[in-house]
Amino acid sequence: MAPLSVDDDYHHCSSNMTKLLLPKYLQKEKFGDFGHAWEHAEHHYMDKIRWMNPKQDNLTTEHGIAIHIYTDKTSKIYASLNHDVRKGRDSYNRGHFSYHSLHFLLTDAVQRLNKGCVHTYRGTDLTFAPPKGEIRFGAFTSTSKDKARALGFGTKTCFEITTCHGAPISKYSAFPNEQEVLIPPYEKFEVVSNPRTWPTQDCEVVYHLKSTGTKSNLRCALFGRGWQFRTYCLWLYLTFLYITFSFI
Repeated sequence: MAPLSVDDDYHHCSSNMTKLLLPKYLQKEKFGDFGHAWEHAEHHYMDKIRWMNPKQDNLTTEHGIAIHIYTDKTSKIYASLNHDVRKGRDSYNRGHFSYHSLHFLLTDAVQRLNKGCVHTYRGTDLTFAPPKGEIRFGAFTSTSKDKARALGFGTKTCFEITTCHGAPISKYSAFPNEQEVLIPPYEKFEVVSNPRTWPTQDCEVVYHLKSTGTKSNLRCALFGRGWQFRTYCLWLYLTFLYITFSFI
């Protein structure tokens, strides 16, 4: 279940994170390769923003730039991000994680763009044997609605996936024709059938995955236990009010 993953879903603290995004995280992290990638993506994104209409999707300019950075394979930021996301739990807790802004913007964008469950495909050149029970990819995972395009990324181990927490991002992608659906690190899946070969012999092994919900071990970890306690108290207070006024 990818126990070392940076799997924060920011549930109930996304507004807090939004307030900290620009002054605390984005300005601090925009240097080196990420800074160059942001500048490059911003230039291309602003050229296309007129027809994208991100407000219609409840997205900000920063959301669109983040998606462009992640999907622009020339910058390699996606590889660096996912390397840190897969194993970065401890660095996240200690404040040494390098991609707070990009992680949040991608997560928040996927949640805003999500319209329900989607059937997607993923091709890889890796050997993969999923454990019994539920699994998580533990990183941002690119899939495609187009099986042929998914196979272009590998034919050794492939996946047919029903994701209910991922979202189509092709509108804001650097490569819109890939019909990409991005799956967040915290989504859980069940292997619903044994591996088999596709009838077309396109892929050596295929696993069928079905979403079973989410698991976020680092939910709102940046805000500490105090945030969790305040949220719990608020829930108790609202529950009390609901019960009280139900009998009036």
